[in-house]
Formats: sequence, structure tokens, C-alpha cells
Amino acid sequence: MKRLVLENRNSIVHQIRGYLEKNSEAKFIHRLQVILLFADHEDKSCDTLGALFGNSPRSISNWVKKVNQSGNIESLRSTPQTGRPARLSEVQKEEMKMILDTLPDKQGMQGKKWNGRLLSSFISQHYGIALNVRSCQRLFHELTANI
Repeated sequence: MKRLVLENRNSIVHQIRGYLEKNSEAKFIHRLQVILLFADHEDKSCDTLGALFGNSPRSISNWVKKVNQSGNIESLRSTPQTGRPARLSEVQKEEMKMILDTLPDKQGMQGKKWNGRLLSSFISQHYGIALNVRSCQRLFHELTANI
């Protein structure tokens, strides 16, 4: 029998990996499948499985260790990662949206148009929060994206 060929292989693989990265339940199921294959095929190493599934051998090793330590597959679930807290509160961001709708000189700033440097200076003066210019450029983009 002739071997099947997956058309648009790279696109399909990219879509599947993207789905696995975004969906926490799919990520959990993926980890379970790798552990199951590891258990069923003692001749397969973390390196082999990592190459097969597109994961690092260290990740697979960590998953095996988690299951061994806990004795429970639930340990493979992703935990929420909160990250660094936002410097500006949601209320302050809403205020900033309204402020960005006006000209800088109406807010007591020297300039004809809002930019990262001007926004950084404004936030420092009005909220006492030091944000660098690049962070203010990102904030500016975030706040004006829906306008």
C-alpha cells in the first residue's frame, strides 16, 4: 500500500502546534499522550519523543518527573501564570483613553501630537508612575487600537 502524504504539511503542523499552545486542555491532553507513549515504549527516550512531538527533551523529562512525584496525571495541567502586575490600573487606563482623545496642550503638555515620550512624561507627572518610552508606545497602541 502506498504511503499517504500530508499536503501542506508545514501549514497543518503550524496550526496544530498553535492550537496546542493556546488551549490549556489540549496542552494537557498532548502531555498525556507523550507520557502514554513513554510508558508504552520503554525503548523511547525523552530525546526521541521530543524530536517526534516537537518538544524539548527537558520538558518531557519534567513531565515524567511530575507524574512520578505526584502519582497523579493532574499534575500535568498548566497552572495560571499571572505575570507582572500592570503599573496602571484599569481606571487609569480608561482615563488615559479619554486623555489621548484630546490634544497634549489641553492637558498642559508641550506638543502637538501624543507620542511615547510625551505620554511617559504625562503619566509620571499625573500618576507618579515611571514608564519608559517604549512601554508608553505599547500602551498608546493598546489604548488607541479600538478607536
